[in-house]
Amino acid sequence: MNFKKVIAPIIVAGVVVATSILGFSGVLKQKNTNTNYSKWMANLDDNTSLREVDMPGSHDTMATISIGNLAGQCQSLSLADQLTLGVRFLDIRLKQEKSNLEAVHGFIDQKVKFDEIVKVVDDFLNNNPSEFIIMSIKEEADPSKPVGTFEECVKSKLSNKYILDRTIPENVGSVRGKVVLLSRYKNSSIGIEAYSEWKDSTSFTMASSDIYIQDEYKIKSGQQKIDAVTSCFNENGHALKINFLSAYRTNYIPPSYAPSAALDINPWINNNIKNFDDRNIVLYDFVNEVNMKAFFEGMF
Repeated sequence: MNFKKVIAPIIVAGVVVATSILGFSGVLKQKNTNTNYSKWMANLDDNTSLREVDMPGSHDTMATISIGNLAGQCQSLSLADQLTLGVRFLDIRLKQEKSNLEAVHGFIDQKVKFDEIVKVVDDFLNNNPSEFIIMSIKEEADPSKPVGTFEECVKSKLSNKYILDRTIPENVGSVRGKVVLLSRYKNSSIGIEAYSEWKDSTSFTMASSDIYIQDEYKIKSGQQKIDAVTSCFNENGHALKINFLSAYRTNYIPPSYAPSAALDINPWINNNIKNFDDRNIVLYDFVNEVNMKAFFEGMF
């Protein structure tokens, strides 16, 4: 028996099956957009509280690079394109390299410096002063030859558009043209503190800020995530609520990554988002024209 002829097709079939299980699909990977929601917040009354604003966000905003198309990617559009499509909550994850900050997803370098992120955001707000952004900054990985602390590096890069207060701003009018900072790293002294009370893969309330968060990302089925998302939509009260759509399946071998869950979650949310009036902040994997059109349908 020629084992090479037998084994080769098995390997090829295995790769095809594994790729299918992992869920990678060109359907999710939109590369550009012709839809423009750059000024959608202009329709909001200045006295509207941030809790009353329904806004889309992107989970792991800068994670556009994967390893061998198998792991790491959560978005396909650039930051500028995401903002144009209406994204107003940014999930920024950084690693300190000496005195610089690099965007990473786990150990995967996303080839973008924090300085570049700040510039894109500043440029967008300069061109669209009716808008505001909430930015979560997380220290995603251990530092490499750090010069100063993580927060010192962050503060050195921020522009004057960043609101560093420790409390949630009162209303939309007080934050137009600005960035509200959520500090998801230890020993923070600026922004809304979101490190010490953050829990892993569950739903919880950060008591100090009264922010309710649904981040159940370790799942065994799409329905499990749908139930968690729905429960968050139905949660009442709180100063803010943040609803992550991102997930990966733990019962696959190897475990699946963001696209496999998004292939279930994104079509469901696109079809059902209209049924939920109290959304507040919803964080997507693979932001694209389809899900943003569904989010904004009927809002203005």
